[in-house]
This record gives sequence, C-alpha cells and structure tokens, in this order.
Amino acid sequence: MNILISLGNDIINSFIGQQKKGDISRMFLEYFKKKNYFDEWIKISYINSYISEQNNIILIQPITSIFDINGIRIKNILNYINYNNVIKKNVCIIIPDIYRPIGKYKIKTYVKIHEKLGSDFYNILHANIINHLKDYNYMNLCFGIHNNIQNKDIPTNKSIQTYFKENINEQENKIIHKAFQLANEHLHKLILNTNMITTNFIHHKQKYPAMEPRKNFRKDTSKRRYILDVYKHMYK
Repeated sequence: MNILISLGNDIINSFIGQQKKGDISRMFLEYFKKKNYFDEWIKISYINSYISEQNNIILIQPITSIFDINGIRIKNILNYINYNNVIKKNVCIIIPDIYRPIGKYKIKTYVKIHEKLGSDFYNILHANIINHLKDYNYMNLCFGIHNNIQNKDIPTNKSIQTYFKENINEQENKIIHKAFQLANEHLHKLILNTNMITTNFIHHKQKYPAMEPRKNFRKDTSKRRYILDVYKHMYK
C-alpha cells in the first residue's frame, strides 16, 4: 500500500476561482488522480480529509491548511487507515516549496532537517511529523512555487502564508503542468516499482544481472533497407 498526502491551502478556499500557489500540491494530486483513473473523492469527517483509492494507492487531501497541520494529525490519518505499523517509506507528503522555482520539483526518499535554516517553517513542520511518526524515511515531493529565487532571505511564517495566497498566472500554470507530467511519471516509477518506463519524459534503464544476456531492443530496419535499395537502383 502507498499513501500520497497533499498539504497546502485549506480546501475551503482552494479550487474556487483562480488557483493559488499554495494549492499546487492539491492540484498535483487532482492531476495524478485523473491521469491514473482513481475513484471520486470521499469526505471522511473523522480525519477531516478527502480520500480516493485505486490499485493499492490511497490519495489523501486534508481539508485543514498546511499551517495548521502537525505530526499528530498526520499520525491520526495513518492510524485511521490502519497504516501505523507499516514502514513509512511508502508514505509521500506533497508540499509547495517556496525555496524552489516554479516548474521544478524534487522527490526526496527521506526527510532532512536543515540546521542552517534554524526555525524555518519547513524545518518545524517536518520535525513535528518526524517526532510523531518516529521515522524520517517517508517520501517528500516538493513543488517549486517561487518566481524570484534571487531573494536569499529566509521567509517568515507570515510571508509564506501571504505567498501561498498569490494567484497562479496562465504562463506559470503551463510550466506547472509540465512539472506535473514529469512528477507523475517519476512517482509512478517509485510507487509501482516497475522495471522500466519509456516515455517522452523519463527513461529508466532496466538493470540486468552480470551473467544474464542483455535483451535485444534493436528496431526492425528492413523497411529502411528496402527504400535504400530502391534509390540505389533508380540512380544506378
């Protein structure tokens, strides 16, 4: 079983009118849901979240804002679906990343607290989650939302909340959609553990044991050879 949890703006204000930058994690989960033909969202009042399930993958959207989410709430969500005793590396928490430019994303297979950032918003969030899950090996999918990465000042909690409420313009939306395509394939590779994916976006090479002969992926060139023979006879 794999679990994807999106954190961002509260759902009450999300998806009404123009999308906000703090909605990006929820936007991706909607994209992932449609691309992979998941069931419709079901509201579970006990954990104050929306849930969708398909092929042993559970998508979860807490209604509460990321600024009001803590480790206890994440743990309660996992307890509700009887996931408390399973290894946390199959849990992926999706967040908007103010330190990363729009159109960029990163999947981390474990979470690290960055000491140089001190009491940074993300440090506090992850430290609280780690403290309650007793594990830092959950995955973290970060989507960039910053369009001015030259500003190196550590943002305050208040400034992040303000930035999360900024509208996503049409050009940014196109860039974000491209990032969603890449992240969807990347995440699909990780959670389904497929041996090989070959698409227009990501190419993962299949690994072979040392003594096993490599499979032949050579394309049929008979048609090309036939055309060359025709030209050869035409200009003989």
